[in-house]
Amino acid sequence: MRSATFTSVYLCKQRGVSTLIFSVLILALTAIATLTTFNFVRQEQVLTNNDGRAKQAFEAAEAGLATALEYLGDGPDRDGDGSIDPVFDTDNDGMGDSSSVAIGQASVSVETNPKGFQIEVISTGFSDDRTAKHSISQLLGVADPLANDPSNPMISKGTVVIDGSATIHNPEGHSTVWSGGEVDLGSNNSTATNVPDMGDSGYPLCMDTSMTCKTVSSSNKLTVGLDVIENDSSLANLTPTQMFQNYFGMTPAAYRNSGLVTLETNSAEVNSDVQLATHEVVWVEGDATFENNTSVGCTVALSGNKTCKADDSEPSIVIINGDATFEGTPNFNGLVFVTGNANIKGNMTVVGSIVIAGDISSSAGGSMDIWYNSDVLNDLENAGARIGMAGTWKDF
Repeated sequence: MRSATFTSVYLCKQRGVSTLIFSVLILALTAIATLTTFNFVRQEQVLTNNDGRAKQAFEAAEAGLATALEYLGDGPDRDGDGSIDPVFDTDNDGMGDSSSVAIGQASVSVETNPKGFQIEVISTGFSDDRTAKHSISQLLGVADPLANDPSNPMISKGTVVIDGSATIHNPEGHSTVWSGGEVDLGSNNSTATNVPDMGDSGYPLCMDTSMTCKTVSSSNKLTVGLDVIENDSSLANLTPTQMFQNYFGMTPAAYRNSGLVTLETNSAEVNSDVQLATHEVVWVEGDATFENNTSVGCTVALSGNKTCKADDSEPSIVIINGDATFEGTPNFNGLVFVTGNANIKGNMTVVGSIVIAGDISSSAGGSMDIWYNSDVLNDLENAGARIGMAGTWKDF
């Protein structure tokens, strides 16, 4: 009996140890599962936070790049100090003064590097705690605003009537006036056209370099030389819209809305708005009268019939969508295009070319001094709007 009782008690004690062992194992597994779950949740939270900060940095970089492209597109050197401006205007005075700003809780820094006529823009965004950063870059280039350069100093779809005086120079070729109608050089002794002098020791190679050939008179009030092309049906049969398309590659309406125009004004504001407009594509809506001593396309104001020095030359395109009257002593360095008729009442100077999609006339007291200059016309590619160049966006 004692042996049986002892065995029974012993077995009961053994069952208690098993229960304890199983309980400890269950607790251990529960603890392991809890720790694993906690660690997984913590890692998931870290990954989520890291992803959020990475997106925050990327979005800040994108915002910085967009701001830079918009600012630089309107002019990279607005303060005129010869260097690219910072792109963030923190005091709202129209000129950039900082290369970094806060964007929400994030921040961004923008670096600009000149690359010839292009600008490399590097935008680096940072998360709120600056543990994450993201950089993107893009090249900013200039869209050429002139599809085809004029090949003559003066081009008119209609008639050319000079009741005042005019001197038209083309030191780079043997044509000066190209017209779809009659050309009347009037009776003023000062009226003349000038072409390269074949007796020049540098001729004909001098025609390849602007303003280097010596010139001789070809046409005057008595004689219309071969340099004057009149009654050309290929011009006369064009509509003003078609003539515009020949040089700008699209209709006037499409061009105005294309983003290539950098300065838009009207007849009431034109004299003040275009003064010292450099490397601009100016759109003047409606009939316009230039009344002042206006200087366009040159960094310094010009008086009389003086021409812009090469170091000061930043030629512009001026498009008058209507009729144009030129009074005073307006001076244009670049291209003047008039979709209607043009009347010269003052002393007008153009270096580059003037194109009229209607008739051009010079009143008795008016005078024109026009110089064809291919270097000036070629430089007009820098007058276009600055845009992000396709295929240059980089993410790193």
